Amino acid sequence: MAIALELRRRGVHVDVAGILVGMGPARASGGDTIDEAATPTEIDVSWSQRRDEAGAPQPLGPTLIRIFLSRSLATEAETLIRDRRPDVVVVDCMALALIKGASRSGPPVVVLLHTFAEYWRRTFLGGPLAAMVGALGFSPRALWSAATLRLLVTDPVLDPARQAREFADYVWTGTTEVRAAESTSSPATTQRVVVSFSTTALPGMRRAYRNVIEALRDLPVEAVVTTGGFDLGHPAPTAPNVQIHGYVPHAEVLPGAALVICHGGHSTTMKALSHGIPVLVMPLNPTADQGLIGDVVERSGLGRRISARSDPATIRREVAELLQNPAVRERAQATATRLRSARPGAEVAADQICEAARS
Repeated sequence: MAIALELRRRGVHVDVAGILVGMGPARASGGDTIDEAATPTEIDVSWSQRRDEAGAPQPLGPTLIRIFLSRSLATEAETLIRDRRPDVVVVDCMALALIKGASRSGPPVVVLLHTFAEYWRRTFLGGPLAAMVGALGFSPRALWSAATLRLLVTDPVLDPARQAREFADYVWTGTTEVRAAESTSSPATTQRVVVSFSTTALPGMRRAYRNVIEALRDLPVEAVVTTGGFDLGHPAPTAPNVQIHGYVPHAEVLPGAALVICHGGHSTTMKALSHGIPVLVMPLNPTADQGLIGDVVERSGLGRRISARSDPATIRREVAELLQNPAVRERAQATATRLRSARPGAEVAADQICEAARS
């Protein structure tokens, strides 16, 4: 969405297919709400995630499998593109069926890779998953290679695969999570900890939330926990120094925070680092990039990775050590300075997409 909004700012017409209907006000990576006239046009398609009668998103798993491997969806994507006749098509790298359909439709295709190249090398370019989907005619290596352009929307400095030969013709744009607004308020007298796990329900997430809240209870911190509407169970966990919210924009709580505890999602982690905040990563999904991101954070001296099954005592000890470690804070702040001094990834990506459209 950051890239789509940057394209709209340049006067480019952008259609977005697959976003939930009624996605609410669009926000730039810095948190500013974008004028409605500048937002992309939403297309309701069969691969959109649907909501039930109560307004909750329906299970995403079946939709994801179709986006990965459905030949009918590939045909649907091809038909949609031929009907709308865009100058360029940008497709999520994981949407293999949609990439296949887009590649048959005529316009240039840009594949968007939204985390470290090292993750894609381990999972989509090699290993059991790559072999399985390749045997079904949806080889990520072949589909990505056939695209006009491959954009890695991540930080090349932290990416372990930056020098890997298989990515020689990929473009690192840098992260879109940059140039976060500097806090102008007075420094807080008590250190603030922000807790933010995935907006998708994952196994073990309720236990992780409850253990973190219990761990923070006895620490001299003020904590903000954002659940994304996830049910924390009954009775609901409470602590006098912990605020629990369904949703709070990160731009409102990250400035001035001393630590972020998260699952290691790429966006959340890069948001934290763009603010100069150390990160405690508790990966929840073993098949996602969360474990890798936790390893990168720890090896780079920007925080720690611990098990999502960690008990409150372990979490409390790790939090206390990170809050008392000035070297970690200094490295995080240096990373933020570097990220803010770089050109925003959304701008670099928009440049590349516009160039592909002209090719």
